[in-house]
Amino acid sequence: MFIQLLLGALMIVLTTVVQVIMMGTLDAYFSRIRQTITSDSRTLRNILLISISVLWLVLGITISTFFWAVAFLYVEELKSMEEALYFSIASFTTLGYGDILLSHEWRIFGSISAVNGLIVFGLNTAFLVELMLSTWGKTRKH
Repeated sequence: MFIQLLLGALMIVLTTVVQVIMMGTLDAYFSRIRQTITSDSRTLRNILLISISVLWLVLGITISTFFWAVAFLYVEELKSMEEALYFSIASFTTLGYGDILLSHEWRIFGSISAVNGLIVFGLNTAFLVELMLSTWGKTRKH
């Protein structure tokens, strides 16, 4: 059990760092272009910027689920990359279909994947809310 908790904590740190890097990259980009966002370009440009931002953050989530898939393969709990990625996505999103189950030895590790997903999705949600407020909220004050 201790090994599962330790590996799970390391995975949470790794995937959180990945997501913070993704958010930091977006924040740096928005800091550079913030002065060009005006009420004249509010609708189309902001829709495009938010949409690209969502896709960028989904890329970070995708990277995180790949890391989890590799971890499940590393501990030899799942047999193929496809199976590991499928389980990783189902766990990370807390969907948990239940058609693939981990052994007793590693089931806590799988649960930590779901906790990690909640953390990452929460970070993304907070970031996107702030991003939307700083773009649309700023331009709607006329």
